[in-house]
Amino acid sequence: MMMLPLLLLLLLSSFPSSAWAFSVVVAPTRRSPVAAISGRVHPAYSYRNPSYCITSCEDKNNLALRMNGSGNESSAIATTTSSPSIIKEALAGLTVAFSLLSKAIACSSIVGINPILGIWSSVIMGITAPLIGSRAGVISGTAAVVIVPLSALTVAHGVEYMPLCIILSAIMQGLFGACNLAKMADLVSEEVLSGFLNSLGFILLFSQAKVFKAAKAANALAPAVAMATLCFSIVQLLPLITKAVPSSLVGLVVSTGVGMILGLPLATLESTAPAGTFSGGLKSVPKILDQNQLRKMATSPSALKLVMPAAISIMIIALVETLLAAKVVDDMTGKKDDKDYDVPKRSVLAMSFGNLVSAFFGGFGGCGLIPQTVLNLKSGGGGPFSSISYALAMASFVLFFAPLVGKISEAALAGIMITVAYDTVAWSSSLKSIKAVMTKGAAGIRVQRLIDLFALGLSSYICYFNNLAIGIIGGVVAQRGLHSIFNRCSSSEDGVIAS
Repeated sequence: MMMLPLLLLLLLSSFPSSAWAFSVVVAPTRRSPVAAISGRVHPAYSYRNPSYCITSCEDKNNLALRMNGSGNESSAIATTTSSPSIIKEALAGLTVAFSLLSKAIACSSIVGINPILGIWSSVIMGITAPLIGSRAGVISGTAAVVIVPLSALTVAHGVEYMPLCIILSAIMQGLFGACNLAKMADLVSEEVLSGFLNSLGFILLFSQAKVFKAAKAANALAPAVAMATLCFSIVQLLPLITKAVPSSLVGLVVSTGVGMILGLPLATLESTAPAGTFSGGLKSVPKILDQNQLRKMATSPSALKLVMPAAISIMIIALVETLLAAKVVDDMTGKKDDKDYDVPKRSVLAMSFGNLVSAFFGGFGGCGLIPQTVLNLKSGGGGPFSSISYALAMASFVLFFAPLVGKISEAALAGIMITVAYDTVAWSSSLKSIKAVMTKGAAGIRVQRLIDLFALGLSSYICYFNNLAIGIIGGVVAQRGLHSIFNRCSSSEDGVIAS
């Protein structure tokens, strides 16, 4: 019975007046190549490799949307010339809030903090982004890509280092924005990005092992596996039947509800959290952290050395995703902001400020979210009010529906995160790189394809076994360096033949 109000909210969201708002599948899927941020072709491909060039704006738009799971490949990008109404923006924001609720809770569980803080992190990001001047239409909030390096820190050294890590990352993001360095993210190629996503997906997958280990210790492994499988299946299969509601939220509600009806001995968020965590009301509003303790950590060389690798990883990852989200808005609406308005700079500064505020309240911030940004635009949003509406809706979930959130089973959340992990891995792009190497062609072209495949494998390996940021940087350096060497050798050979 405790799940009934949330089910009613889902039904209300599916009425004809707002059914259009749920017109896309809400699931983190493939990211578009970072080169699409500025529309420039990767410099290493400009010589003797025209097959890698994206030849038109329409091709870039369609590629970005296909890799993010929106629309169909043959459809053109819709151009929006009129500003969305307040009502449409409010409904679009509500839709985005429903889609992100389960993921915000799941990310909190991975980091090891109060799930309510994950929701408040999204609230803060959603409010501060439009106020500071982020690209209108971009949705900012809790992101799985940020959670991976952060969870590695908190699992190894404890959650007390999390605020310092987020603050350092926010400061570096702000410096990047202030110094107009944001477009350096253009250097990341599709292959390096795919390698990063591959490692990220498997890290997320194996992070859920702790849920099943705890279930096994409580003699509830079979029920936990069953409910996680049920949730995963619903998320994957429901969009084939209807896209009226976010499949992740339906999977979470149904699998949790089935477990409650059958009386399965499953751990819930409430059972594993301190008493009163999910009481709701004003008590759930986060409080500012102890500034003295934070100051001591910030002035400790050992603490700074400990959190710096994770902070750098978060900075790079968040920059990439936020800039891509802004690019998606440009592509989908067919228009850009005023020529005097620096979208990358303002978007990065807005993200930096949101992360800083979130950290001081004990949250872990986030970044621009491509899937939720696409959903926002498809749902009729596009202005700054849609982001504020989404943030207010998320806040209402905490203030008024926190007891329901506490009833969610950890097995159901594991099912959500397994889905996120599966959708994060760049299956299509990786297979494309492998097939390209196996395809017959000129010797020079095949060598370049081998270099690209090597960069994909190298970045995957380093990101998984070492550090996400180092993996991205190492992949970029290796790919661009090898392409440069090959191009010089080819030029020398051509010069010898010509002479």
